[in-house]
Amino acid sequence: MEEVKKKKNISDRQIYSVSDLNLKVKSLLQREDDLQGLWVKGEISNFTHYQGKHMYFVLKDEKSELNCAMFRSHNKDIEFEPEEGMEVLCKGDIGLFVPKGKYQLVVKEMMVGGIGELYLAYEQLKEKLSEEGLFEDEYKKDLPSLPKKVGIVTSEEGAALRDMVKVLQQRFENVDIFLAPAVVQGKNSAESIVRSIRLLDQKNLDVIIVGRGGGSIEDLWSFNEEKVARAIFEADTPIVSAVGHETDFLISDFVADARAPTPTGAAELVIPLKSELKQRMEYQMKRAKRALDNIIHNCEEKLERIKERSVFKRPEILLEDRYQRLDANVDRLETSIKRRIEDSRQRLKGQKERLKALGPLQTMERGYSIVTDEDGEVITTIESVEKDELIEVNVSDGCIEAETKEVKRSQNSLKT
Repeated sequence: MEEVKKKKNISDRQIYSVSDLNLKVKSLLQREDDLQGLWVKGEISNFTHYQGKHMYFVLKDEKSELNCAMFRSHNKDIEFEPEEGMEVLCKGDIGLFVPKGKYQLVVKEMMVGGIGELYLAYEQLKEKLSEEGLFEDEYKKDLPSLPKKVGIVTSEEGAALRDMVKVLQQRFENVDIFLAPAVVQGKNSAESIVRSIRLLDQKNLDVIIVGRGGGSIEDLWSFNEEKVARAIFEADTPIVSAVGHETDFLISDFVADARAPTPTGAAELVIPLKSELKQRMEYQMKRAKRALDNIIHNCEEKLERIKERSVFKRPEILLEDRYQRLDANVDRLETSIKRRIEDSRQRLKGQKERLKALGPLQTMERGYSIVTDEDGEVITTIESVEKDELIEVNVSDGCIEAETKEVKRSQNSLKT
């Protein structure tokens, strides 16, 4: 029974053909990001350029070998002919050649070993500095239109220095040139370039040219160093990078405030040609003179039009108009004042009538009187007067002197 059960379990499992399994493994390899876009360094062996199209070879080191294929769509752009025993750097994807069941590197890029490593270092530093913003336009300083003091960082023995000085003096002989000699290739060259940049940056110059003549990538490598890039970026003085030939692009070119294709081109960039500058100034002066003449002409025409106005021919018209306006304003003011006075008089009369209606005389005319004692105090109650006391009775048209005969409380008094 156990044997039958075991056979049943085997029959339930998926069975792959060799091709299916190889295809599955290939699919798994292609889905692994870590196995795509790899850089691999090794020595070429068993190289075959099949019918001048696809390349097949083995990369090997002291311990291992790796099958490689580079198809025509990618190998047509490489600038050298791969050879047996050549040290190369390859970039590609790990895949599987299904018919043979062998994994391989499908190469997309190939470089000679040493140059390839430098290229990788260049790309990595370029990406790093770009992410930090060292290449952004917002940090780049404008070059002066006519610098008086120009600094140069280069080798004092190279042809680049002689060419730059010659061009600068030919274009504008009044410019002052300051040289900070530097070692521009080889060991410690990057440190030398940094020292010279910082030295000139302290001298209050108008612009600094940093560069050298052409050479191999190894010769120019100092200008791809991070310390040189940061020294250029941190300088307060505008800096022009002029390294190698027009086709050479270095890290210093990206971080500098301006790039010149060659050292001679840098000299032409920072200093205008004196004759051209003179022509430009003469042209600007002519333009300014024409503009000023037009302004004067327009003002003269405007003045003539103003002079033709009637007010200048008969200025008394302007005064007459002002007199009429003044008289009209005086009339309006007098009318307004009279109206205000009459309104105030009517309001005062009304107030007087209301005050009179509320006054004591009106009440007294209706038969009422005011009684005061000898001291003139108003008597309002019988407690304020005694028998045989002299009193005055004030009526609407006079005063009556009287003497009290008797003081008694009235039965109709409102007081209890």
